[in-house]
Amino acid sequence: MMFAIGGFPKDAVKLISGGPMTGKAVACMDAASVKSTSGLLLLTEEETKRGPERNCIRCAKCVEACPMGLQPYLLNRLARADRMEELEENMVQDCIECGCCLYSCPANIPLLDTIRLSKAKVLKIMRSRPKK
Repeated sequence: MMFAIGGFPKDAVKLISGGPMTGKAVACMDAASVKSTSGLLLLTEEETKRGPERNCIRCAKCVEACPMGLQPYLLNRLARADRMEELEENMVQDCIECGCCLYSCPANIPLLDTIRLSKAKVLKIMRSRPKK
């Protein structure tokens, strides 16, 4: 596919398969795209840099950005405290991992990374429960 547009730009350092919202970074730039690939995004070094993480300033920009109506700052705080039961109560499994919270956070907190990991932990706990 990249051959069709004249190859990779010289300054591209990262490839996101699936587009900017729900895509995943591809480990190898030579990875093939498939019929179901919804988009490819090439990023430069400058575009991949995050500023240093700072303390949450409680601005609620992540809450405003969340299309699912979740409170990413709270989910992040609960996840970092390993409070899985409260994460489940606060609907962490409803997160669609779009990344809107991550991109809107002025404190550069890796909200999506933390939420994604905590979702896996909560799911494991949920599956370990006896079936009713």
